[in-house]
Amino acid sequence: MKLFGKSEPRRKSRVVSAKQEPTVAETAVTGLLNGDTAEDVRARIAVLAFQFYEQRGRQDGHDLEDWLQAEQRILAGS
Repeated sequence: MKLFGKSEPRRKSRVVSAKQEPTVAETAVTGLLNGDTAEDVRARIAVLAFQFYEQRGRQDGHDLEDWLQAEQRILAGS
């Protein structure tokens, strides 16, 4: 489109791969729209993180690792 004799720069089209995974934010929003509350999601993450802790033989010092792994699995829908 020309305005006052100047051309607008063309916008690059964004091609999204069919295998692209949704972001954590997109997954969380989708979960909330499907009826899960933020507290429901948090509770599921906590349960799975505790299972990882137990599988490790209740070895301390991996709480953040367990939480992040559980969060990733829950929010990815695995």
